[in-house]
Amino acid sequence: MSKNLKWAAVFGAVVLICAAVIFFGQFSRGTTSAEIYVGGELYKVVYDLDRQDMQTFKVETENGYNIIAYEAGKIWVSESDCANQTCVKYAKASLVGETIVCAPHKLVIKIVGTDYKKVDAAT
Repeated sequence: MSKNLKWAAVFGAVVLICAAVIFFGQFSRGTTSAEIYVGGELYKVVYDLDRQDMQTFKVETENGYNIIAYEAGKIWVSESDCANQTCVKYAKASLVGETIVCAPHKLVIKIVGTDYKKVDAAT
């Protein structure tokens, strides 16, 4: 086998390996979940944020209630009886580190996990 043919085979193998890593790396996801805190105490952890059917649950406190919804990797407050409705107007949270706060009810929703691949960029 000639010297050039050997180098071409090595180069082809490296390209093939890189392409496989890139291709299969797109399908691997980190894990994300949502932690719900009420009054600074952990109230609930939602592990299945990636469900394709929307799920809701109600968080009741002495100050009022919030209805939290999640599907397709996003979580949000869909309804609240607080006066300012800031928590309902928040964007749907999906990226690790994002939070949603309802100050009147002392509710905090925090996205936690290892899925740092997504980029939050303004367009």
